[in-house]
Amino acid sequence: MKFISVIPARDRSKGIKNKNILKINKKPLVEYSFMAAKKSLIKKNFILTDSNKIKKIAKNFSIICDYHRPKKISGDKISLANTLYHFYNWTIKKKINFDYIVVLQPTSPLRTAKDINMAIKIVKKYKPLSLFSISNSLEHPYETIKIIGKKKWNFVLQKSKNFFRRQDFDLNSFFINGAIFIIHKKLLRRKKVFSFTNHSFYKMPKNRSLEINDLTEAKMIESIIKSKVNK
Repeated sequence: MKFISVIPARDRSKGIKNKNILKINKKPLVEYSFMAAKKSLIKKNFILTDSNKIKKIAKNFSIICDYHRPKKISGDKISLANTLYHFYNWTIKKKINFDYIVVLQPTSPLRTAKDINMAIKIVKKYKPLSLFSISNSLEHPYETIKIIGKKKWNFVLQKSKNFFRRQDFDLNSFFINGAIFIIHKKLLRRKKVFSFTNHSFYKMPKNRSLEINDLTEAKMIESIIKSKVNK
């Protein structure tokens, strides 16, 4: 089995301005994914970006910068599937051979090379068409509510009314933490990123599953990274 990795990091972002180069403990956010990729078992790691600034950082970690992400697939509304499909067609033209692509999103800076290697180990053992990393839910879906007007509310899941204590919940809940996606090229050809029928999971601990979507989360993750450095 041959694995390559990609780090999708477009120039601009909607939630946080220039999120991918936001400084987290004095390092650009995207650099944490570059470091994890370089330390992993994967030999070929690609950056998918339309930013020369990000490419410059990538080169410091021997990340392959040959692919250029066109502006037309770098907008807020472009799906990961479309981005990977364009890259996949480029690899065919360049005769880059692989079986699986490992997607490392920059918004997960706590993900480690060990996490990447463990996920690859699972794929090698079970040979699924896809895998993504998961973690126990930070909050259980039975505790999720919706607010109706100014004074009314209800549970999002109606079954929640049957439970008053978390220890009585009748299911375990996990969330897709976005840190690692591994996708077979058979799916990429069809613009798919996962299979519902032939899929595996890599379970990560909560303390490495946090994602940066806003400045509050960025500050939380920066505190975690600083605490590790200062140990």
